[in-house]
Amino acid sequence: MKKSAQPQSKDSIRQQNLSALIELVHLRGPISRAELGAALGLSKTTIAELVDELENLDLLERVGSVQSGSAGRPSQVVAPSGQPQVVVVNPEIDGINVAIINFAHELSHQEYLPTGVAYSIETTIALVKDYWQRIPSATRKNLIGISLALPGAIDQATGRLVAAPSLGWNDLDAAARFEAAIGVRVWATNNARAATVSEHLFGAAKDATNAACLFSGVGGIGGGLIINGQVLEGSHGLAGELGKIALATESMTQVKTFGDLMKREALVKALGKSSLQDAELDEMLAATQSAEVHRIIDEQVSYLVAATRTIRDLHDPELIVYGGYLGSLVKNRRSEILTSLNQGALRPRGDDFLVPRVTELKPMVLIGAAEKAWNELIHNPYSFGKNKQRGAR
Repeated sequence: MKKSAQPQSKDSIRQQNLSALIELVHLRGPISRAELGAALGLSKTTIAELVDELENLDLLERVGSVQSGSAGRPSQVVAPSGQPQVVVVNPEIDGINVAIINFAHELSHQEYLPTGVAYSIETTIALVKDYWQRIPSATRKNLIGISLALPGAIDQATGRLVAAPSLGWNDLDAAARFEAAIGVRVWATNNARAATVSEHLFGAAKDATNAACLFSGVGGIGGGLIINGQVLEGSHGLAGELGKIALATESMTQVKTFGDLMKREALVKALGKSSLQDAELDEMLAATQSAEVHRIIDEQVSYLVAATRTIRDLHDPELIVYGGYLGSLVKNRRSEILTSLNQGALRPRGDDFLVPRVTELKPMVLIGAAEKAWNELIHNPYSFGKNKQRGAR
């Protein structure tokens, strides 16, 4: 005979309601108390009490009022507070992107810490520790920790870095190493997964139930899958390694992946440049008349189409978001790509299936990585005061 479920305590129900309300405010931005009540199915009195408590915890703030109907008092509008903050760290091949992101998704104190190539995790920790100590004490007291966006495979269950080939880091507990050195809470995630989270919550895939994201970055090609409204993690937190899609097989041990075949540097070199930002590359690809550049574009688009076919047939997404220079390729060859994809397709797709995002990836990666910290704060809203005391040290 099954035991009946134990009734939840009032405190447990209250904390669940606090978490649900602050999550909604965090994700949707300014929202009226009337809209909160309708979305959460809670009374005006309960919403008012929860808002008061979250305001006292410095997690939200009142930003005005709106008329919620044809008659009656205006409904207060609340927004996420900018007080809770997290340092986000994104190592690249020859330097480290660092910034502070607050609970309202605003970036500040952005820096690029140059390292030279082949730097160690010890160098990274030393540079980030120096950055942390240079943060003004008035800001540092609001920091809840550090979130790492790493260009490698992360076991999401343990936070352990399995491998980051572009950095030469393998099998190490990056989060624990940072925590031991700096003495604050540290989270870790893959950089492409962070960008996928950002697109899913706030970007082009915000309203999609099933979508895929493909990004090109300094570590190569990465991505993520959104399935039934959730970013897929897989059994070991390693799902969404779309750069690993096999496109050419010479033998059982010699396989060319999508990531192996896509060469951004070949386009940059053919354009006569040593380096280009994504926005600069996008402009030059749109304007170039070079036969060699167009030959390389054609070749790389063929690989892009092959990988997209695989993703489409395995996942059946509503749309695919392409970030970085992949977005430039899609913009440059959109009609040809759609024609190729629709040949023999079970369900032809329209223009809205391909979403190029040439915008700089760094803010997307940083904002997505910060969500690791915000998820923990949302599930334990009372933790902010405790972390403020630690961060002030």
